[in-house]
Amino acid sequence: MGTFAVQLAVARGARVIGTASERNHEQLRSFGAEPVTYGKGLVDRVRAISPRGVDAVLDASGRGEIPDSIELAGGPTRVLSLVAFDAASTGIQIHMTEPGAGGPEALRDILALIEAGRLRVPIAGTYPLDEVAAAAGRCCGSSAGPLRRGRPAVLRCYE
Repeated sequence: MGTFAVQLAVARGARVIGTASERNHEQLRSFGAEPVTYGKGLVDRVRAISPRGVDAVLDASGRGEIPDSIELAGGPTRVLSLVAFDAASTGIQIHMTEPGAGGPEALRDILALIEAGRLRVPIAGTYPLDEVAAAAGRCCGSSAGPLRRGRPAVLRCYE
């Protein structure tokens, strides 16, 4: 989700500061974001490149950085989480999936970005339809290990 959020925000002209491990910084740069490493010291690292903090924060990981996000955004009302449902008591905004009136228009905008090459979906591997369980396991974690980058693509092949 964060991969799309970064690209959509950049496409709309936003300056994006993205958090990731060091090994994923180059990928964030390729999407147009300024990478910083998450974890202890995050607030200081973000302030080093954006001294006044940030206008808003989108949390797509739920890794426990809500207090840092609130501090950087200047309050909880400028923080939106897609996954930290247990943080609602902090006053942040929690996104709940529901049909939106702008859905068809948003989809047209997204398709236009894909056609223009401005929205990419990193694909970590492809699987035939009869291996959908293996694809799900790689995405969510399995004995083969979770994917570190990208998503599995399940393909239906016609003969």
